[in-house]
Amino acid sequence: MQEIAIPPLPAIVAQVIQFDANNPKNGAADLEKIVVPDRAISAELLRISNSAFYGRSGKVKVLRDALAVLGIKATKNLVIYLSTKTMAANYKSDTFRRYLTQYPIFAALVAQNVAFETRLKSQADECFLAALLHSIGMNIIAMERQGHYSDMIAACEKNNWSLIQLEKQSYGITHTEVGKKAALHWKLPDIYQSLMEISHDSAPATITDDLAKLTFIAAVSASQLLAMAVKDTAVAAARQFYQGLGGAGDVIARHASAEAMAKLKTHPFAQLAMA
Repeated sequence: MQEIAIPPLPAIVAQVIQFDANNPKNGAADLEKIVVPDRAISAELLRISNSAFYGRSGKVKVLRDALAVLGIKATKNLVIYLSTKTMAANYKSDTFRRYLTQYPIFAALVAQNVAFETRLKSQADECFLAALLHSIGMNIIAMERQGHYSDMIAACEKNNWSLIQLEKQSYGITHTEVGKKAALHWKLPDIYQSLMEISHDSAPATITDDLAKLTFIAAVSASQLLAMAVKDTAVAAARQFYQGLGGAGDVIARHASAEAMAKLKTHPFAQLAMA
């Protein structure tokens, strides 16, 4: 059985992930130096900063001003998304678009919104990034198995099979295991390495860390938003985790409803994924 190879992490992602936005010594000018060599990402940052969402239509002309509009932390997260999004750029199937392009950003946006409602409010940007990256193993498998993997995901949806189990049977490794392997290979901060093992199929009893619980909530909510099958036990666990993190009300009704989807679709990050 051929091993799933871990591709190199794009240089810009490695630098941006290591960029400490909480360090007062790090400013927009420092982040600009990292981003500016990548013309495609720079252009997207300018385009998004000029979107109606930020109310600056046509007024932002240079990258430094775009960073000021978006904010350092949002810029950092967006650069990482844009870079990882290219890993799925060549896959045209609707299945891959939902799982590899749309699901990560919806999970990230849900994670950030949920964080603001719980005791993880001060870690909202870390929650965004954790949810964005937790399923990266799927992108890596798709890079090597392409058509076969797309057919596998479609078959799992049609027959209500477990994707994790079928990955293990077919490849000898699951996308969560590939993701953790990638995190180690890429030397990502320790905080993200264990989160690569999270999916909506994770056993709730194994999830004890607050950030892991929030990532699980985001995984369940994003899956429901995109009409992916989710076990009732996972939905119940997401509700319980939310309450335990200090949230009030029903997290699924608030973040995985048709109304929630309509609101998320107005966000420029989501619009990138849906395009």
